[in-house]
Amino acid sequence: METIIMTVGTSLRTNKDDTLPPEKKRPWHNKPKSLDQSLIDNIESAIAWMKATDLELISAETKTFYHLNLREKDEIILLYSATKSGEECAKILKLFFTELGQEDVTIKQIPEVNYEIDVNGSILEKMANLLAELIKNAKGNVTLAATGGFKAQSMIMALSGNIYQVPVCYIHEQYKSLIYLPFLSSDGKVSYGNYKAELPHSTRDRKDIFNLQEGTEHHRPKTWKKAQKILSEIPWIEKIYFDKKAFSAPINNFKLSNYKTKDNCYIFWLYLYEGEKHKIGVSIETTGYNEKHLEEAMRELRERLGHLF
Repeated sequence: METIIMTVGTSLRTNKDDTLPPEKKRPWHNKPKSLDQSLIDNIESAIAWMKATDLELISAETKTFYHLNLREKDEIILLYSATKSGEECAKILKLFFTELGQEDVTIKQIPEVNYEIDVNGSILEKMANLLAELIKNAKGNVTLAATGGFKAQSMIMALSGNIYQVPVCYIHEQYKSLIYLPFLSSDGKVSYGNYKAELPHSTRDRKDIFNLQEGTEHHRPKTWKKAQKILSEIPWIEKIYFDKKAFSAPINNFKLSNYKTKDNCYIFWLYLYEGEKHKIGVSIETTGYNEKHLEEAMRELRERLGHLF
């Protein structure tokens, strides 16, 4: 299983919904947004609005959640600042993720982290200590999600990920995709997570796993060649082919397919997008057939494909 430790900001309260018509904007969009008091009076109407709205438009946290493709039993820990606005957002997000079917969602306050965060370095030390404790006691494979919250929080997340060698991700606004930070060694060398999933190896030659139409390279995004190299190096991938159904995956990301191979093995959909004239969707058939295989495969794909951009 996965454990996602996610910082929470206040975009749930403050996003302007510029792309939404007036009748579909968040119910509290025109209320004064005082940081030290509650803004969302009716929790039921808030949840109803969130359930009727695209996850990518609700908040930084729901956007990250959408791209992570979590499973129901994965652990989610929401870290909020010591502010009324941060606590309010965390509590509502917990309710919302639970409504979506997540079975293990908790919230934790980051001690003393607030809008006076720059006055005392020891406050950030407390956040680092909290992350160390959470990583140590996590139920699953840890990923730190640093899209939401103060910039200082994101920096502590990045440093902690580097120290404990756990992935750190955030949403890249330009590509609207999930990006994973590289690891930096003491000698200044940059590296990426090289997690190897424990799945049965395919017997197919690596050059034979791709079954894509010839002569259509000019329609593929620039990231495809990088993705192709990454995928060709994964020994448990059995076959890769164009599939329109893969366009249902998040942009520049993957998700588990709705069906399996004839041998009852898992299939993933990968959708790479650079523009309407430069995109590709592929199915990735694997050798994995049990729950452990699925968790392992998702972890390796998440970490390795997260460095495409």
